[in-house]
Amino acid sequence: MFSFLILLLASTSALATTTYTCKFDSFSDDKGKHSGDLLLTFLLDEDADKAYIIGNNGSNEVAHIYRGDGRSFVEISATGNVMVTTISPDLKAVHSRNSVMLGQIIPSQYYGECVVQ
Repeated sequence: MFSFLILLLASTSALATTTYTCKFDSFSDDKGKHSGDLLLTFLLDEDADKAYIIGNNGSNEVAHIYRGDGRSFVEISATGNVMVTTISPDLKAVHSRNSVMLGQIIPSQYYGECVVQ
């Protein structure tokens, strides 16, 4: 699936496709700050004005917001949970998960950096 998506986008708009690979090495939750590894990849096709998050289970379209001082990718999961990843111009990144399970809020925020390909 991922390979097909890359080939499709590359064949239609190779010059306007950007990949952000973000590695988050720490996170905070309601119990404090922790170390850990989270890797997220975003594919941005500016010609088509579409963005995708690429994961182990395939890809999903996400909303892309760009305001000059940074960009954000917003994903709404199948269960309605909201995840936002914001990348600054110097490629620092924060990934926030706003989840509710069994009626309880499960907050988490990840901190890291991205590389552009």
